[in-house]
Amino acid sequence: MELPRRILEHLGRPHAESRFGHPYLARTIADEVGCRPHLVWEALWGLVGEGLVYLDPAGQGPDNWQWRLSATGIKAISGGAWEPRDQEGYLRRLRSYSPSVDAVAVAYVAEALNAFNARCYLATSVMLGVASERVLDGLAQALVDAKGDSAKKLRAALGNPRTSQLTRFTELRKQLEPMRPNLPEGLGDTLTLDAVADLLRLTRNEAGHPTGATVDEDTAYTHLQMAARYIQKMTSLEAFFRAQAGSP
Repeated sequence: MELPRRILEHLGRPHAESRFGHPYLARTIADEVGCRPHLVWEALWGLVGEGLVYLDPAGQGPDNWQWRLSATGIKAISGGAWEPRDQEGYLRRLRSYSPSVDAVAVAYVAEALNAFNARCYLATSVMLGVASERVLDGLAQALVDAKGDSAKKLRAALGNPRTSQLTRFTELRKQLEPMRPNLPEGLGDTLTLDAVADLLRLTRNEAGHPTGATVDEDTAYTHLQMAARYIQKMTSLEAFFRAQAGSP
């Protein structure tokens, strides 16, 4: 388990050692994970910078100040599996998915998480839009390879750099619609496809251009929740078509 996550979970336990001074919390965590205390100090101050922990003086001398979870830190350890404030857990789950999610898409999701936790919500959604494009292009190419001439319009859209991503998605959806009853369970549901379309429209056609559009925290949080799930589904759907096309 990564050190920041270990610290957060430790602080979330009732009556756990949380004192600021030496050796106290830093030594306790260092002994638990088998690392040097200075690495714990670095992680602690990094968590302060992310707004997940803070120091509570509680009217005592500095040695007895208490490390506390902030309200955001509490959410990070008590939220769902796609809790964006738990960046390590979020990315670990995404990277462990089988079939493997495209590494470039994961890198953009990581950027989106960094932006979210830095409270840059517009940047969060734009990065998710880029990750979405990467995954959808892979799916679209897999479908073209599997269907050949019956997907000529989609092939043309993919081959034209002037074609918008939303147009490519529209052509992809036209191909998928009549196939949905025969797709593996859950991979062709309209709710997933609607979520993809909405995210692309909001994050790339609006947020990604200088229109003055804004994205608030709740919207960015929802985008991160949606994106993780549909990126997994689109990755599985790509693997399905790759198998049909006989590609590795």
